[in-house]
Amino acid sequence: MSKFICFIITLFLTSLFSYAETWPTKAVKIIAPSTPGGPPDVYARALADSFTKALGQPFIVENMPAAGGMIAAQAISKIPSDGYELLVNTAGMMTITPSANPNAKYLPADFTQICQGVSASLVLAVHPSLNVKNFSELVKWLKDQKLRPTYSSYSMGSPAHLLGFELSDLLGVDMIHVPYKSTPQQLSDMLSGVAPLGFVQISTATPSIKAGKIIPLATTSEVRSTDFPSVPTVSEIGYPQLLTTVWFGLSAPKNLPSSITKRLTDLHQQVTNSKEFESRMANSGLLATKDICGDAFTNKMQKELLQWTKVIKAAGFVADN
Repeated sequence: MSKFICFIITLFLTSLFSYAETWPTKAVKIIAPSTPGGPPDVYARALADSFTKALGQPFIVENMPAAGGMIAAQAISKIPSDGYELLVNTAGMMTITPSANPNAKYLPADFTQICQGVSASLVLAVHPSLNVKNFSELVKWLKDQKLRPTYSSYSMGSPAHLLGFELSDLLGVDMIHVPYKSTPQQLSDMLSGVAPLGFVQISTATPSIKAGKIIPLATTSEVRSTDFPSVPTVSEIGYPQLLTTVWFGLSAPKNLPSSITKRLTDLHQQVTNSKEFESRMANSGLLATKDICGDAFTNKMQKELLQWTKVIKAAGFVADN
């Protein structure tokens, strides 16, 4: 290799390192795959506030609630890896959509995965108009219906959608899926009785449950919710197959410079380990998770992707968007 070529490579690497060390020098966008107020948005805004304070540049949240996060993921995958556009990823976006939607054309490894930030269980809930107080009564109600009952989810191809399919299969009841574009939209129709049954994110449903506007029958976590200690888990009602949690984390385009990746990782861990963040997330029903970063985060996604792929194949589900 000539001295000139060596000089050019050295100059390029030096420039790249210098650029990464000075990042950010302008505003950074964080894309949240939900409507304002949805759980991913809550997490995104907490990150944006903390990152803005720590790095001295504005971090701005942009909401992109379309196709279960697929559109947001695809948008991030096509931009330069310069650290100026980041993505709040979700369990559905990274572990269900790649198998469920042939138009996705991405996998978890096609991004720079920074860290997981929060997790939460789902809750199987009903509108009071069903006169159902527990899971056994729900089963009887479902089997007594002359018309096919419906269940709702916050997104086509989401964990809530596939959990409903699994429940329908386990009970031998043919239910119709009614998808929404976000948790707030799903919850709004649950509260009005339009969508009287569904798995909903507990983080958003908590105030409505406490107000008695919807009735919780079971949570999908391994242990009971501290907010609702009298509500059993799906394992306790005899359906451990429905155990799952939703989670959100932070991604960037593939091949993000390592120094920016490290800076984001270190800062993310500082934020999620703080009492302020933990309290802010708890107020929204979200549990702060720590130290699931980089390869560990990607490996977790790949494992869950394989698990959900089996359910998707059993359901014969193919997303149409």
